[in-house]
Amino acid sequence: MAAKTLTQTLAELHSFGDQRARRSARIPDAAPLIVRLLSPCKTLAIEQRVSGLAFRMQGQTDSATTFTLTCVLHSPATDGVLTVAEKSVAELLCEGRTLAQVARLRGVSLNTVKSQVRQIFRKLNVDSRVALVRLLSP
Repeated sequence: MAAKTLTQTLAELHSFGDQRARRSARIPDAAPLIVRLLSPCKTLAIEQRVSGLAFRMQGQTDSATTFTLTCVLHSPATDGVLTVAEKSVAELLCEGRTLAQVARLRGVSLNTVKSQVRQIFRKLNVDSRVALVRLLSP
């Protein structure tokens, strides 16, 4: 049996997604396709994020074009770590807003925002806005 090309593997994964939407495919059926797709890739970076473990990989297509792929392995244990208000504050901080801007946008006091930021940092085990952005950004 000839080795499948990257294009063929991607086409199979795409059809798997279509089948999955119709409930005629099982999740384990995709595993060999994903392994075939990722096995020739080299890992560039692995990071712990709030949503799970992120890894960046690099490979080449059939026509020798280099590509980079970032995947996040979702961790259900991190679901619900932050409250809805804390998630909103974290998103605004990641946009580069100041604490005063966050307070104004959310309609709460500056002290409330400061308290929420402390809770976010504690829950996510970060100590700066830069670390927060790295953790939450894809």
